[in-house]
Amino acid sequence: MDADPGPLALSDLESLAIVDVDGQRVGEVIDVVVDTRSDLPLVNGFFVRGADDAQLFVRWDQVRSLDVAGERAELRVALERLAPSSLRADEIALVDAVLDKQVLDIRKREFVRVQDVLLESRAEGLVVSGVDASSGAVMRRIGLGFLSRRMPRRTDDFVPWQDVNLISLRLSRLNFIEAFAEVAELHPADLADIIAQVGTRQRAAVLGALNTQLAADTLQEMEPELRTACILEMSAERSVAVLAEIDPDEAADILADLPQDVAETLLAGLPAKDAAELRGLASHPEHSAGALMTTDFVTMPMDICVGEALARIRNERPEDEALSVIFVLDAAGALAGALSLRDLVLADAGRPLSEVMDDEVVRVTAEAEEEEVGRLMTRYDLLALPVVDEAGVILGIVTLDDALKAILPEEWKHRLPRLFR
Repeated sequence: MDADPGPLALSDLESLAIVDVDGQRVGEVIDVVVDTRSDLPLVNGFFVRGADDAQLFVRWDQVRSLDVAGERAELRVALERLAPSSLRADEIALVDAVLDKQVLDIRKREFVRVQDVLLESRAEGLVVSGVDASSGAVMRRIGLGFLSRRMPRRTDDFVPWQDVNLISLRLSRLNFIEAFAEVAELHPADLADIIAQVGTRQRAAVLGALNTQLAADTLQEMEPELRTACILEMSAERSVAVLAEIDPDEAADILADLPQDVAETLLAGLPAKDAAELRGLASHPEHSAGALMTTDFVTMPMDICVGEALARIRNERPEDEALSVIFVLDAAGALAGALSLRDLVLADAGRPLSEVMDDEVVRVTAEAEEEEVGRLMTRYDLLALPVVDEAGVILGIVTLDDALKAILPEEWKHRLPRLFR
C-alpha cells in the first residue's frame, strides 16, 4: 500500500466502496478476513458484495490505498482478477465471528461484548490489536462519532487481542481443546464464574471439555441452581462419573435438588456402598449437622502406634480435607480421641495413639442445628467437628468451610475459600 491507513476500527471498513484499477466500482466491504496463525491476526483481505449480490474476495496485497474519510478503497488490479469469497481453516471473518459477539477476557476472567474491533498498521501489514467494548464504539458505529469522543473511556473497555479467547466461535466449530487451552488452567471457582456467563449449549460444552475431576471441582463452586442445571444437561453416564468425584456432602446436596427420578437413576449408577452413603446424607433434615457433614474422614484404632498410623495414611492416601484431623476409635468403634496431622508427624513413632491423642473431643449429634455447629467450631477453633450417633460411633465430620458457609450471610458465602482443597 502507498498510504498508511493508521489506526482503524472494523466499523470504519464496513460498507467501504471498492474501486478497481480502471475506476470501475466493484462493490462494498461486508467483512474483513484475518489470518489467526500469528499472535496478532493479520488482515488477509476483504469480503466484498458485488453485482447481483455475488461475494468476491479482495486480497490485502491487491489494495492500493484506503481512504476511510472518503469511504473508498482503490485496488491495483482489475475486477476480473478477483476470486470468489472463501475462508480457510486458519482464517476468521471479523464481522461474522467477532463483532457483537461475547468473548472471554482472560485477564479479568469475564465475558465482554465486542462493540468494535481495533486494527493498526505494522510492518507486516494491518493487524488486529484488540477489541473495543465501550459504549462509545456503539455511538461510532451508528454515525454518532462526535458523541463518542465526549464519552468517558475506561481502560477496561479495550481488551488486547492476546487476552481475547473466542470461546463462542471455537465451540461452534467443536474445537474444545483449542478453546480451553488456557481456560482449563484456571481455578475451579473461576471456571464456575465463566460457565455462569454462557448459554446452555456453551456451558454443556465447557464441562464436557474438562476432565472428570476438574468438572466435579467446578460444579462444587457453582450456585445450587446452576449446578443442578448442569447435571441435568449431562448424560447419565457423565453425571455419575462426575458425582463420584464430588465431596459426599456436596453430592448429597446436589441429589436433593434433582428431580426424584433423576436422583434415583444417578444413585443406581454408583457403587452400592457410595449410593447408600449418599442416601444417608440426603436423609438428614436441612440445616442440621447431619446435612452439613461429609463422610470423608480418617479414623485409627487407639491401640496402634504412631508409626503404624502414618504408614496407613501413606498407603490409603486420603483426601486433603480428610487429613485435617485424625479421629481415634476405641475397641467398640466409638470415638475416643483426636489429634492433628502435625501432632501425629511430630510424635515418637513407637508411642501408641492413646498416649498422644486428645481424649476431650467436642462432638455433636446429627440432629444438632447448624448454628450450634458453627458456634462450637468457632468457640473451640476446630477444623473439623465429629458427628456421632447415640453409641458414640462417628457418622461424619463437619469441616470449617462448610460450617462457615452455613452461618455466614448469603452475600458473603461466595467469598469464602475452600479451605482444605
